[in-house]
Amino acid sequence: MQSKLVILSGIWNLGLAGLFLYPPLYRLGLNLTQPLWGWLLSGFLLFTSAVLIIGGRDVGKYGSILIYEAFLRFIAAVLLIPAALFYDFGWLALFGGVMDALWGIALVTTVPRLSGRSFVDLVLDRQTT
Repeated sequence: MQSKLVILSGIWNLGLAGLFLYPPLYRLGLNLTQPLWGWLLSGFLLFTSAVLIIGGRDVGKYGSILIYEAFLRFIAAVLLIPAALFYDFGWLALFGGVMDALWGIALVTTVPRLSGRSFVDLVLDRQTT
């Protein structure tokens, strides 16, 4: 089953990757000391974009990978929100962390429903017959 929401989250990551590729855009509210860190993040975001866009086309087939992408979103949220609030990474880091948490919730709720597999089955990559 296809999920436009999952595909949209991949497109969202493409936009973020573009932001990190162009250091003058950091002035919008992101405090990265060196462009290298933004470029590295951009590379990871491009990969996760591909995972989400391809996975969103067939949630039943790629559901387990999409659940692990949700975990990655939660990890990003746990790191970005405090970095923004307590370590002066900027308001865009806070916004990104909140959005990552919301995307993670969306994936954790959408993928099991569309794949017809339980959360545990997806985490353990157990196929249902």
